[in-house]
This record gives sequence, C-alpha cells and structure tokens, in this order.
Amino acid sequence: MKTKTLLQAIVLFLIVTKLYSQDLAGEWNGSLQIQGKPLRIVFHVTKINNEYKATLDSPDQNAAGLLVTTTSFHYPNVKFEITDLGIVYEGSMSSEGITGKWLQSGTAFFLSLVKNTDILQKAIK
Repeated sequence: MKTKTLLQAIVLFLIVTKLYSQDLAGEWNGSLQIQGKPLRIVFHVTKINNEYKATLDSPDQNAAGLLVTTTSFHYPNVKFEITDLGIVYEGSMSSEGITGKWLQSGTAFFLSLVKNTDILQKAIK
C-alpha cells in the first residue's frame, strides 16, 4: 500500500512539474553580468485567453513594471521585446528554466532565467 501511494505521489509530482515547466506564466528571475557586476532582471508574465503579457523589473536600477511590448511563447522558444528601450530577449525553455540572449544597443548578453516556484513547492509539502 505504501509503495502504491509513493508511486502515485511521484507520478503526480512529475506530471505537475512537466505541465508547470511548459507554461510561461509566472515570475522569472535572472541576472545580467554588466562589467562584472550583476544586474537583476525579473519578468512577470500573465496568460489571459491564450495570450501572454509581461512586465519587467530591474530592481538594481529601481525600475518596476516596464511594459514588455511583445511576449511570445512557442515551446521551447521565448521572446520578450521592449521596443522603446531597444531590448530583445530570446531564449529557449527547458526543465531548468530559460537560457538565451539579452540584446540591447547592439550588445548581446547571456541571460538565464529561473521560474519562481515557491507556490508549487508549498503545494507539494
């Protein structure tokens, strides 16, 4: 009986993790390395009627709620664009997060984003 319950819990965890990892909605955190110093980046992504919308925070620059002009997601490809600032982030999603390039003013920076999963971890406990 214990083995069956444990197996069911593992299967449920794997299903939830798989479904959760393929959804762009949520909070995504990462850091750009600018002249050897980290610059924190946070994307807040929502999904309404199968359409994604996002805002950007840059806590180290005291910037919050910047409207992301274009948010597109066709698994595994992710794209955020802020036209007014000349920013484009293109990445590829995996179970580890999103890895890609932040392009701004003709310069490319590597940026890895990790989804804030505190809510999922609390639900599993």
